[in-house]
Amino acid sequence: MRDLGVVEALGDLLPEAAVPVFALLTQLGDIWLFFAVLSFLYWFGDRLPGLALDRRRAALAIALALGALSLTIALKGLFGLPRPPNPGIADLQYVPDLLYGPYVAATTASGYGFPSGHALGTTVVWGGLAVVLDASTPRRRALAAGTIVGVVSLTRVVLGVHYAVDVLAGIAVGLGYLAVVFGLAGGRTRPALWIAVAVAVGAVAIGGPTFDDAAALGATVGAAATWELVRGAVAAGPVTRTGGLLATAVGFPAFGGLFVAVYALEPPFVPTVATSAVVIAGTLALPLATDRVGERLAPAGAVEAR
Repeated sequence: MRDLGVVEALGDLLPEAAVPVFALLTQLGDIWLFFAVLSFLYWFGDRLPGLALDRRRAALAIALALGALSLTIALKGLFGLPRPPNPGIADLQYVPDLLYGPYVAATTASGYGFPSGHALGTTVVWGGLAVVLDASTPRRRALAAGTIVGVVSLTRVVLGVHYAVDVLAGIAVGLGYLAVVFGLAGGRTRPALWIAVAVAVGAVAIGGPTFDDAAALGATVGAAATWELVRGAVAAGPVTRTGGLLATAVGFPAFGGLFVAVYALEPPFVPTVATSAVVIAGTLALPLATDRVGERLAPAGAVEAR
């Protein structure tokens, strides 16, 4: 029922040399990019030129991403529908040996296929950013987000890791999740995080103690609990570009490295929950330290208090 012939048709039309381009573009919907972009935006707050995104709204974007991850896991476990047969497009001879491993990882996928996690996550994250950002105009932000969603969704079908129905369902579910969260949370980070926790608990109940379930549960609980402790201090504290630079210099090696390690090693359920909680808790709490240092090092007039 899901196979409408689109995957085969696009695979026949796709020149071999274009595959690496689609493999690169599909990363716009990958979890590692969401972690990097949202952490960066959160650490810098509204001190990035051209972007007006205070830490509360950046934390809201993180909450949306965590909810999208949990919802994807829950729905995949609920439906249990397979992906298309491997189209074999990963066997390009001219890809350098050094890049072949990441290339294969980008052009292949395992696990259940419905709905598309890339389509769902891209819709929620980039669509959510289009709502919370103040840069440019709402129409342009919506157009940019829609373009990214369309491109990423196309790459999933072109690469043969999803049927067209999978990505369409992912987009629809992502839009529905945005509507529910903004409707219930009213643009507030705290309830958005607890909604994500509820979805993560549901994912564990549906799928059982898998690695993905553990990672989502640990991240959402860690984020919600940490935000309860630090939200007042983070919102009221000084915000400097120097502090953002320090957070980036410390946070990406420490918490980004831990993030990569847990996904590479896939430890048992409890260690995965604990490590994922530490990653997101550290990410949210880090500005409490780096902003204070940045306040002392920043030039006069460069500090903005909240």
